[in-house]
Amino acid sequence: MHDTRMTQTSSEAVIARLLLPDDANPAGNVHGGTILRLMEEAGMITATRYMASSFPKSENGDGNCSIAALVRFETMSFLKPMFVGEVASLSARIVFTSEHSVLVEVVVTAEDVSKGKTRVTNSGQLWYVPLAPGGEGTKKDWKQAKVVQVPQALPPKDEKGRKEYEAAKMQYEKRKSLQNGDNEATSLECLGLDKFRAEYVAPSDGRSPSESEQVLCQIVLPGDCGKGGVAFGGFVMKLMDNCAGCSAFRHCRTNVVTVAISAMDFVGWIKLGDLCTIKSKVVFCSAKSLEIEVVASVSSASAIGEEATVAKGLFSFVSIGTDGKALAVPPLR
Repeated sequence: MHDTRMTQTSSEAVIARLLLPDDANPAGNVHGGTILRLMEEAGMITATRYMASSFPKSENGDGNCSIAALVRFETMSFLKPMFVGEVASLSARIVFTSEHSVLVEVVVTAEDVSKGKTRVTNSGQLWYVPLAPGGEGTKKDWKQAKVVQVPQALPPKDEKGRKEYEAAKMQYEKRKSLQNGDNEATSLECLGLDKFRAEYVAPSDGRSPSESEQVLCQIVLPGDCGKGGVAFGGFVMKLMDNCAGCSAFRHCRTNVVTVAISAMDFVGWIKLGDLCTIKSKVVFCSAKSLEIEVVASVSSASAIGEEATVAKGLFSFVSIGTDGKALAVPPLR
């Protein structure tokens, strides 16, 4: 019998964009949040393309699943900086599929078009779930959006792809066992941050976490949303990176750049017209890096006074001097 399941390569996506002054900090380094948003866009296109091609078509030719929604940023590596005037190219592909989610790997390269030189600057893995409108028949309602089952992709036939598939499968099963059925288990808990804090001895000098606390608020506008009025995950990640950057700056009082994201979980949706609030603070410092805990929450006009957490993450920053080299970070007390 012929296997009708899709292969990972059938939904690959590549996007490119010229990086402008608005994308960078005063030193000319492109904001980590800008890169995160571009990565999420590439991942969303790949995941949505896979789902749209996998689901059976209705009589009018429309697919049963319309959008892919980001639920977790698994890993993120900032390998090299990116600068204004360069072209960012992002390639995204499916690595693994579970029953209700898709894992997409995104690789970012920067190109200096005047010199014809390229370099890999970032890589990351993002989990998406397929969202379909609720309702019956022709009366589809995105306010009743639901997560539907994901058609399974064929494991790669080449050795490298097969190893990546198996590694992703093991990672998925390990995280699932850690959560132990608790959907509210956060990446911060899985990282052992509580134990880390308990073992940390605060110095007598330095700055306290309260000195770095930052709050950013923004109304979700049409340009921040995709189909169904659901905000792009990249929109939220950019706000979270901006807020984390403010906390890092408050602590270091120097130029700061994002170097890694340990993990980021999305536990709810943000929709058009909602008020998105981001809170961040420094939770740990080493000699030349600092960890920022970031929490995103949302309030809607239909539930005034109520605020629900939608995303949590742990961002790593370094302090950069005028010579472009890493500086010592003030201790945390």
